[in-house]
Amino acid sequence: MPNFNDYSTSEYGKMIQDRRRTQPFVEALRAAVRPDSVVLDIGAGPGIFSFLASQFGAARVYAVESDAAAIEVARRCASNIAGSDRITWIQGLSTELELPEQVDIVIGDLHGTLPFFKGNIESMIDARKRHLKPGGRMIPLRDVLYAAPAQAAHEYEHVEAPWRRNEYGIDLSAAAPHVVNQWWRASPEPVAAQSLLASPQVWGEVDYTLTESTDLDKQLEWGIERAGTLHGLYVWFDGNPGEGIGYSNSPLLPELVYGRAFFPLEQAIDVTIGDRLHTRLAVRRVKGDYIYRWDTRITAADGSAKAQFRQSTFKAGLTTLVVLRKASADYLPELTAEGQIAHAVLQAMAEGQRLQDIANAVAMRFPDRFRTPDAALDAVSLLAQKYG
Repeated sequence: MPNFNDYSTSEYGKMIQDRRRTQPFVEALRAAVRPDSVVLDIGAGPGIFSFLASQFGAARVYAVESDAAAIEVARRCASNIAGSDRITWIQGLSTELELPEQVDIVIGDLHGTLPFFKGNIESMIDARKRHLKPGGRMIPLRDVLYAAPAQAAHEYEHVEAPWRRNEYGIDLSAAAPHVVNQWWRASPEPVAAQSLLASPQVWGEVDYTLTESTDLDKQLEWGIERAGTLHGLYVWFDGNPGEGIGYSNSPLLPELVYGRAFFPLEQAIDVTIGDRLHTRLAVRRVKGDYIYRWDTRITAADGSAKAQFRQSTFKAGLTTLVVLRKASADYLPELTAEGQIAHAVLQAMAEGQRLQDIANAVAMRFPDRFRTPDAALDAVSLLAQKYG
């Protein structure tokens, strides 16, 4: 299940209930487990795959989840589920753990709308290299990514209103560049096949058994097959948890729990049959975040230019000179008041002091920040939960 976020119990329930997504993982897990199998469940959430692995006969299961609340839910459920005594619950990130043994199977559904979601790919690469036995099984095996040009006025409305027009007559168009340089989760309703103005193209593949990179960069080209207004690209992935087992979050199908992505063009463009669309679609991991780029060129059948755009999620950020200066290698940072409080609390924690004693000390040292001892204790407790 997706990791690195705190989900509510009801949200985890929605993931489990999405049968088109969950059942292929279950089938792949059932096919892989043997009586002596050791399984690592990354991003275990409330433990559905861990419980199933134990019921399928796994000898041992390591369930790793960063969300403390989800782990607690799983532990409470375990008392009602046979075979749960073979599950070891671990709160944390698999990339930061050393297991007592290597495993036969790694299972992890860490996707977001696209596979490039926080630490998904990095975690799977790390698990394959450090935790998986030679010849072991990765679930999923691969994700194949697709893109298709689309007429999608209902999606493009996010660009038009309220930024380029609104009922108040206020010119907000200066914000439009920040909107068109973002992709978003597309509307959940399936679109009609004729909304795709050309056949889908494979953008790339994430092969979890082989990949060494979190990046993808490819030049895509389409011949327009239906006349219409081109608003952007739908982007999605077909997942393969096991050989012959799969699912898709194509915009032509009912939405899966992941959703599907829409990448808008800077301007909507009318196109006709025979026009050509050339797009460089790329994603790159930069300082823990994914930066997407989609450079687009549209030409008429005779080769003449109709439009050209250079878009990137980097352009969507309102990065200031101050932020850039603070990121430079020669910048000399000074702790803010919040930083000084955090430093004092962490230092006291490292010395083994009680939370109440730490709270009393920071309340005296920072009286402008904490008006009551209880307020100081609340702040100290949050830091203890995060770093303790």
